[in-house]
Amino acid sequence: MKPKILLLVLFVAAVSATAMWFVARHGSAPTAAAPAAAAGRKILYYQSPMHPWIKSDKPGKCPICNMDMVPIYENAEGTNTGFGLKLNADSVNVANVQTVLVQQRAIVHTLRVAGSISANSRQAAWFEFTAYERDLAWLKTSQTFDVIVPSAPGKSYTAQIKLHGIKPYADVNFDTTSGSTTVRAEILNPPVEAGDFGANRLFSGLYANASVIAKTEEVLTVPRSAVLSPGAEPVVYVDTGGNFFEPRKVKLGRIGDEYVEVLAGLKEDERVVTSGNLLIDAETQISKSSDN
Repeated sequence: MKPKILLLVLFVAAVSATAMWFVARHGSAPTAAAPAAAAGRKILYYQSPMHPWIKSDKPGKCPICNMDMVPIYENAEGTNTGFGLKLNADSVNVANVQTVLVQQRAIVHTLRVAGSISANSRQAAWFEFTAYERDLAWLKTSQTFDVIVPSAPGKSYTAQIKLHGIKPYADVNFDTTSGSTTVRAEILNPPVEAGDFGANRLFSGLYANASVIAKTEEVLTVPRSAVLSPGAEPVVYVDTGGNFFEPRKVKLGRIGDEYVEVLAGLKEDERVVTSGNLLIDAETQISKSSDN
């Protein structure tokens, strides 16, 4: 067996063990008994409901998950054909495959940054923080931050990014080593007092951190759980109907707390897999490797 195939089989077996624990705890596994309505139909072969690539010409147990093999009838749902993966109903249920619609929505992202208090006086103070390239898409002028200073426990300060001040609101030169720049936000309720040291001394350079809830306009999105990154390009699995799941390469934009922006590769109201997609992808890769 090729090393790649062996690793994928081991991975699927590990995930399957978790699924089998859940089935054993919350319900019984599918049995090999054919329903009465299937009487007279020709059985093509028997197949593992959890590992559909495991097939046999007679009833028995799956060698990986020890579940009863289920009969596959003539003209019934198959497994893996062509570009994608076709599962039978038992496999969909056992793998807990869940899907959602691709929809337009605003993406919410919690941005957390760290920096220091500068020019701290009774008239003015600033929160200067480090912003990385990935943060710039979420930062805007007039945004306000809730600033926490560890040396001033129990207090909260509000800072706002403004275009005016003694320095630009952001340095135009990036630190090429860290891929970051410094952004300056004005403290709206100065001064920042660090305890009662001396006669209310005001310190510049105090460490501070802040958070802001950023929100986009409505864009095409999928849940983050729908996106897999098996290679150079992210992939989602699209439910095209009839328990057929098609891998689709996508181009992503901004990544929020729960959803990610889709720039290309999907259309609104298509249905993508959010649970069970790791098993679907593993089986797809194994099937492709076996065909080669």
